Amino acid sequence: MNPFSSGTRLRDMIRAIRACKTAAEERAVVRKECAAIRSAISENDQDYRHRNIAKLMFIHMLGYPTHFGQMECLKLIAASGFPEKRIGYLGLMLLLDERQEVLMLVTNSLKQYASTSSAYYSVNVPLFSGLIF
Repeated sequence: MNPFSSGTRLRDMIRAIRACKTAAEERAVVRKECAAIRSAISENDQDYRHRNIAKLMFIHMLGYPTHFGQMECLKLIAASGFPEKRIGYLGLMLLLDERQEVLMLVTNSLKQYASTSSAYYSVNVPLFSGLIF
């Protein structure tokens, strides 16, 4: 398996980054991983979407730009499963800032999420209300 494919686990990516001896090596690993994530985004790879957002969150915490993952976070929020929604909201909290145009879409998504009839989901809405207020 190619170590930089979208199937690479977060743990393996972290190990590859931590194994780098120089900042240039780290940048090369991050650049290749971001390229793999971008290609997965362009191919609309739904199987690894949550894994790619988790990787982008780690890359963001290292200080690299990850703005291209914001729409993927919104797609995860629209997913039916709670784990995907959780990763989507966590990704938005890290990757989104108030200057982005995506913010209106997030607001609309939160309104739709709050109006759902499922008690399982509506209990968790207050946890995410800090995104817009």
